Amino acid sequence: MRSQTTPEKFWDKRERYQMTQMTPHRYEEISSMQPIKKLFTMKGKQWKENRQQIDYVDIGCSDCKGAKEFASFIEKTSRIQVRTTGLDASDKCEVSCRKRGIDFLKIDLNSQAIPLRDIQIFTLFETIEHVFETDFLLQSIRKAISQNGILLVTTLNVVSLKNRILVLFGIQPLNTEVSTQKLTYGYRFKYLKQKMEVWKPAGHIRPFTLHSLCELIEDNGFRIISCYGLENWRMLKFLEVVAKSMCTGILVVAQPV
Repeated sequence: MRSQTTPEKFWDKRERYQMTQMTPHRYEEISSMQPIKKLFTMKGKQWKENRQQIDYVDIGCSDCKGAKEFASFIEKTSRIQVRTTGLDASDKCEVSCRKRGIDFLKIDLNSQAIPLRDIQIFTLFETIEHVFETDFLLQSIRKAISQNGILLVTTLNVVSLKNRILVLFGIQPLNTEVSTQKLTYGYRFKYLKQKMEVWKPAGHIRPFTLHSLCELIEDNGFRIISCYGLENWRMLKFLEVVAKSMCTGILVVAQPV
């Protein structure tokens, strides 16, 4: 990653956010969605025709807790055995992944091609916003995924309803970072600065909208199957139904062309 910090330090910052639950547990959230359950039930029938086991790869796996849970969800819905592999830029992930019975590969997503082939499922949850060479990463996934495979990508939405309101007042959008030291720059008002002081930069270098993420994925060899809004604030959950492009987070599901 093109940053002043090493990839290990850059990625290892995620630990403090997992402890404070700054972002929702996307693995759990997505596995509870009925359309995703139906998708994996349908795909399971296809995969069963020529294989007894499917391969699932989680990119940006961290400690593989989420990957373990999502693999169980896949097995339950597809009714086929799953072999799981975690990919991450940090050495710290390996021990916890292997303790959970998950294979681990350390890889620089900006420059190293994924050394796997014929993978049925890739998840890229809250990771693509940390990657400088996003085209390289998606092209690498395209080469590794099976023709009937599925890619699921989530990220935060730079044009969420909250950010649209903040920008009207000249305030820095949430989940964007101008420094590796602190997040308070651009929040103008004392109350907002105090709220932002609780958190530290996690390395968000690629801000996305729903449409920019879909177009990027399509230009790198995929067809969009479906997309969803993921709203972190309960009071704004209605946006998932009426205005998914204004939600805090976004989910895009794609398959190779």
